[in-house]
Amino acid sequence: MKRVLIITYYWVPAGGVAVQRFLKFAKYLRSYGWEPVILTVENGSYPYTDESLQSQVPEGIEVYRTKTFEPFEIYNLLRGQKGKAVPLAVATASDPSLFQRVSAYIRANFFLPDARRGWKPYAVKKAAGLIAAGKIDAIITTGPPHSTHLIGQELKQRYGLPWLADFRDPWTEIFNNQYLPFTKASIAKDKAYEASVLRDCDVATVIGDGMKTVFPREYTGKMQVITNGYDEEDFAEGLTPERDKFRMRYVGNLFSNQNVPALWEAIAEMRMADAGFSRDFELEVTGKADAAVSQGIGNAGISDCTVFKSFVPHREAIRRMQTASLLLSVIPDVANNKLIITGKIFEYIGAGRPVVLVGPADCDAALIVSAAHAGTIHAYAEKERMKETLLREYNVWRSGGTSVPAAGKEQYSRRNLTGRLAAILDSLTTK
Repeated sequence: MKRVLIITYYWVPAGGVAVQRFLKFAKYLRSYGWEPVILTVENGSYPYTDESLQSQVPEGIEVYRTKTFEPFEIYNLLRGQKGKAVPLAVATASDPSLFQRVSAYIRANFFLPDARRGWKPYAVKKAAGLIAAGKIDAIITTGPPHSTHLIGQELKQRYGLPWLADFRDPWTEIFNNQYLPFTKASIAKDKAYEASVLRDCDVATVIGDGMKTVFPREYTGKMQVITNGYDEEDFAEGLTPERDKFRMRYVGNLFSNQNVPALWEAIAEMRMADAGFSRDFELEVTGKADAAVSQGIGNAGISDCTVFKSFVPHREAIRRMQTASLLLSVIPDVANNKLIITGKIFEYIGAGRPVVLVGPADCDAALIVSAAHAGTIHAYAEKERMKETLLREYNVWRSGGTSVPAAGKEQYSRRNLTGRLAAILDSLTTK
């Protein structure tokens, strides 16, 4: 069995979406003749932790952890907090403080390509030891954080091993960057990092066709698409929607650029027009919601039927998806949003509940939902059509039925996607 060294900042006990991609790849790689070896950090800076994910780590897998330098601990101390937890959406807050603005400037211009680049010397040293001590046939790096790719780049230059650079999000064109106050010099430096990684890697994998267009055109030929997906085993229980409420669920963080006044108004008007709908409907958000979102919900007069819940372990998040009547997904209303594909889209698809996606009709996420026959797509201001969707699904629920999306989701199973990754690794190691 060939061995692939997977260098990933996010690994168990990290929670949230970022850890899922390579946790699932590692779970199924052995089925395709590859033994995963994991190199990650100890005590990393994670927005969330989820110890329950330890049960999904393949038995006997080698996991190596190294020290890292993390500026988030200093940041939090200055805020009067302890620990290294990542401050969520420092730059995207609807009303950032002076301290947040100064912090964003420092992050943008003094920590390129990102604030986790302090991991590189520790990771390179450990990886060099693993390569010298045991057989490693290929290397994978995955980002964000994209500084992880600089680790793979140095190993490639030293040892010449096949190297696959995996991009879960764009690099210099990621939508969050518009909130950071980069100088022209910093933008140029970051683009140079990006180009050098794409030049030196053997293959770059991206999660959607649209993402290819935001990288330098001369490297498009190196890029292959492997989307995120859902793990069939996570949905084996086959749960059905709850009957106490007609419940629309959103699982994840809602930022200010995901506030959808038209949807909140559609819900309010439906409640005014239909007493049964008013009695039965509930909007539930699991995750953090920006003040602009909660204010928008309040302005529409639907706070009394909205429930905000904190982060939950992955298994509970899956259960909530499966038992919802509808699953809400909102593509941030920002530049380049057509490229945004959140990881939860695929788990929504796996849950088998109708997806209500708000965003551009031609965005990558909308195309995926359409290809899987998993739900409906609505523009941000398409209030009347939103009401039609709510009414149709409510009538199905009220009649005791369950609206189940048509077949088409199998292409996004984690097992099948791992087979595609293994095929790329095979091609790199048989040349």
